[in-house]
Amino acid sequence: MTRPALDSSAGTTLPLVAIGAGLAAVAVAAAAVGLVLAGGSYEPPPPGLPDPGPLVSWGAPVLRTLTDLAAVATIGWLLAATALDPSGRDGVVSPAGRRDVLRAAAAAGLWCLLALMQMVFELGTVLGIPLSEAASPDIVSTYATEVPTTRALLAMAILAAIVAIAGFTTSTTGAAAAWLLLSVVAIALPSLAGHSAGLGDHALATSAGVSHVVAAVLWMGGLVALALHAFRRDVPLRRPVERFSTLALVCIALLAASGAANAYTRLDNPGQLLTTGYGQVILAKTGLIIVLGIIGWLIRRRIIGSLDRSRRAGVFARIAGLELLIMAAALGLGVALASSPTPRVLVDLPTYGESLLGFPYPPEPTIANVALTFRLDALFFVGTILAGVLYLAGAIRLARRGDHWPVLRTVSWLAGLAVVLWCTNAGISAYAQVSVGLHMLQHMTLTMLGPIFLVMGAPATLALRALKPAVGNERGPREWLVWLLHSWITRLLTNPIYVFIVYVIGLYGLYFTPAFGWLMGSHVGHVVMQVHFIVSGYLFYWVLIGIDPRPRPLPYWGRLLLLLLALSVHGFFAVALMSGTTPLAAEWYSLVQPPWVVDPLKDSLNGGQVAWALSEIPSLIVLVAIAVQWSRSDEREATRADRQADRDGDAELAAYNDRLAGLARRDQDGT
Repeated sequence: MTRPALDSSAGTTLPLVAIGAGLAAVAVAAAAVGLVLAGGSYEPPPPGLPDPGPLVSWGAPVLRTLTDLAAVATIGWLLAATALDPSGRDGVVSPAGRRDVLRAAAAAGLWCLLALMQMVFELGTVLGIPLSEAASPDIVSTYATEVPTTRALLAMAILAAIVAIAGFTTSTTGAAAAWLLLSVVAIALPSLAGHSAGLGDHALATSAGVSHVVAAVLWMGGLVALALHAFRRDVPLRRPVERFSTLALVCIALLAASGAANAYTRLDNPGQLLTTGYGQVILAKTGLIIVLGIIGWLIRRRIIGSLDRSRRAGVFARIAGLELLIMAAALGLGVALASSPTPRVLVDLPTYGESLLGFPYPPEPTIANVALTFRLDALFFVGTILAGVLYLAGAIRLARRGDHWPVLRTVSWLAGLAVVLWCTNAGISAYAQVSVGLHMLQHMTLTMLGPIFLVMGAPATLALRALKPAVGNERGPREWLVWLLHSWITRLLTNPIYVFIVYVIGLYGLYFTPAFGWLMGSHVGHVVMQVHFIVSGYLFYWVLIGIDPRPRPLPYWGRLLLLLLALSVHGFFAVALMSGTTPLAAEWYSLVQPPWVVDPLKDSLNGGQVAWALSEIPSLIVLVAIAVQWSRSDEREATRADRQADRDGDAELAAYNDRLAGLARRDQDGT
């Protein structure tokens, strides 16, 4: 059977601009209806209060809707160029991928302009001034970087501009993946400065908000790209839709979980889903997502297998168009929810410090309180559970295939995850935010103990053995992992000088500068710091005792030297902490000081003692691991030499003896 020729004629497709305009109209209409129902529409304030006017009040959510749609288009076409379109050779994008990158660059330019316009309207909303004043250069230059929402929009516009400029010169899938990642970061920024920051459980609200936005734009963006290709019929659709359906399934699950978490942080009780307009908009959006999930399931079950036939491609194009209209309506309702006041009544905590934390002060620390209590951090909890499930799935796949995977590696990986889970979800996670000494306990455990076990689990080696190679020139997960392990990025990250600076010298830059207090002052900063602890520790121990392949392994004597150097510099850091005369990060810890911290300076000095004490055991573990690996390496080299000697009759030794004999004869002839 011959495959029908692909038709790339523009005459057989709906105009791209018309499609975009239709989606925008549906999304804006849904946002307007949602604003009215949820109570976010414009109402004139009482006399004497600031009034931005209806243009600003209605214009801000409309522009947010259009900005989100431009971001969706950018991310969708970059996703297609990176993972969905047919791949070119040697990592070069195919002609279809190149066209998608150019479309993404154009969409990113529009995204940048819309984000800047939205920033001006948000200034008018926050300051309560009309558009004519909000757009004045004096107001923009003075307040754009001072208001969290407008600061996030400005950063988003800058990142979108970078993607727009870079997209026109991008020709490789690696570069497209980098711009995709940058775009995902950009679209997540406003979620870090919106409703989430003001809710009582802002840690859960922030994590759920970012997860919800990222899942939504990846799902809708990927479908935008596939729908365009289906209308144009310029690429075979079966493989791209198969790969996208897996991503869509993950996005649906993430949307469901994050949506439930968002509703929990914004409502006082489930009854408000029915009794408040805000809750009714949540139900409407949930219904649309359920319908989308059903449509996606039907596509996966009935259409994907026959997408190579032209008629089926047309059916998929029509269904994808319907999905996009529903998605646009859901996006508009999401904007309405983000722009409307929440029904949840915020209960003021007893003190200002507790309000900053978002939770009451923990009781005076005991071993049971610090080690055995539980405090959910959704981001790290879900991340560690997912990492464990994926690792076990890979080990089970190898076992079913009859391949051996060492049990101790699995135990080591799970032990490392358990350490990370304890540091981020046990009582220590709460105490670390109010006590320097307990923060140092969390830090040292997170960066010096957990990564040792994670590295010894060899996750990259397991993935390389468990993942199936992609078809043809495609880049599947295994190919992306191989590319990453051999890329300049990994060469930089595993460079001993870079690792030493990040892992050890970075301590001085964090704790002896205002960076520590500044990062502790926000949930995002706190998460960034914890991720840094884990990643820097992982890179350091990967260089020292890692089993996974890396570009330039360090010789064993170099590993010992690096370990001893790090241990000495870390010791000086601990001594410097114990010799301090002022409390660490007083700009944060003085504000969130619980009653049982009676001497902040002593608390900081305790942190130095913890840093000194906890460095010994991990260093000893690593020292033993290096010695064992070095010994085994010598044994393997000796075994290899013996086998070579058996094969060639010890030709190397014979040649060496002949050379010595020749030198002896030459000496005799010379005398």
